[in-house]
Amino acid sequence: MKTLAAAAMALATALSARAVPTENTFAAVTNDWYVGRWTNVLELAQARLAANSNDLVGAHLVVSYDVLFSDIPAISNSVTRLIGAMDASSEPAMTNLISQLRPGWVYFRDEFLPRQTAADVQAQHEKSSITNKTLDCDFILKQIWDNGLW
Repeated sequence: MKTLAAAAMALATALSARAVPTENTFAAVTNDWYVGRWTNVLELAQARLAANSNDLVGAHLVVSYDVLFSDIPAISNSVTRLIGAMDASSEPAMTNLISQLRPGWVYFRDEFLPRQTAADVQAQHEKSSITNKTLDCDFILKQIWDNGLW
């Protein structure tokens, strides 16, 4: 059975965004994640979502954080938020990607998560404290950055 992180990584392509510009860049966010400053990434995500509840960068960062550090209900809630943000997106540069990837997130939330046990989640949390690993959604964030949609 895949771990939560492996399943989330496979599904981590469900993101697009026109987001409120901030002083934070793709490189800063992915570096913070890599060196273990996960709460910095979460705080950025929460600030973006406070400014725009359908911000897909923020929604995806929250999913990444929750998969690594939260319980199943929190993960389910953050995936639901991401799906809602995807549904609200009309950015032409990302519409095709969203339509291809949305079903994976729905499957992850509705089929995969309910089969996870507390032990599965605990095992994932133990792996989560390891630094020097890339953010699961970095390739999506890079696409957003490259398209000028950050």
